Amino acid sequence: MLRDYSVQQLLLIGLQVDVESDKVVFNRLRSCGMVKTASSEEQTECQDLGGQGYSVAFDPLDGSSIVGANFAVGSIFGIWPGDELVGRKGSEQAAAVYAVYGPRTVLVVAWPHKRGDTSGQVQEYLLTEQQTGSRQWLLQRDNISIKDKAVFAPANLRATAENEEYQQLVQYWMSKKYTLRYSGGMVPDIHHILTKGGGVFANPVSKSAPAKLRLLYEAAPLALVVEAAGGLAECATGSILDVTIANTDIRTMVSLGSKSEVMRSRPALKWQQ
Repeated sequence: MLRDYSVQQLLLIGLQVDVESDKVVFNRLRSCGMVKTASSEEQTECQDLGGQGYSVAFDPLDGSSIVGANFAVGSIFGIWPGDELVGRKGSEQAAAVYAVYGPRTVLVVAWPHKRGDTSGQVQEYLLTEQQTGSRQWLLQRDNISIKDKAVFAPANLRATAENEEYQQLVQYWMSKKYTLRYSGGMVPDIHHILTKGGGVFANPVSKSAPAKLRLLYEAAPLALVVEAAGGLAECATGSILDVTIANTDIRTMVSLGSKSEVMRSRPALKWQQ
């Protein structure tokens, strides 16, 4: 049982699950025949999987550091048409997907908006087990949307010691009696925003608390999900979806969620030393 493990052993379990999850995803992508190129947060070098049609970037287990605490964790997938990942933008994604592994296993799929539409399409599927023992994904929610809601998930709070704008932003949310919902896992926190219909996940930076989220594997795919649901996803320069992925290791600050709250976060994102 997990209670018989030390903290160090639990951390090693998290790392092992990361590696095993990475293997499983690569094997599935390779066997489907539709993926030419793939890259993961565990294996950042782009790999030729022999398929045709799409390239996939993924974080096999987002939140592995909180596995030992038995918190919900997830996986993130960005899907681009063609053979390349580097040099692309998030706005070029054909779709983005994330999975949440908690009391329930759910899959959220997003497609970008079409010309003339203000948002795309976001659907949630639930993994169910049939009486025959087989498993099936059932559509739970369609046309998921993000509106204004007084919920905040303040990541990288240590940055408030140097980023005065971020400190003021957090104080504003608290003074207005916003509901705090932060788990330490980006996927469950973003999913909470989509489940409640609004809120904001903010991750500004400072000199001693720099950006850690990777544009290719985390920020760009989740930005597509949020914007497809009618929200905003921004970094210091504007929409995360407009940032060119110059290499697989680019890190970025983010603010994702309800439009009004992301706009309120802009000064904190533009922090300068």
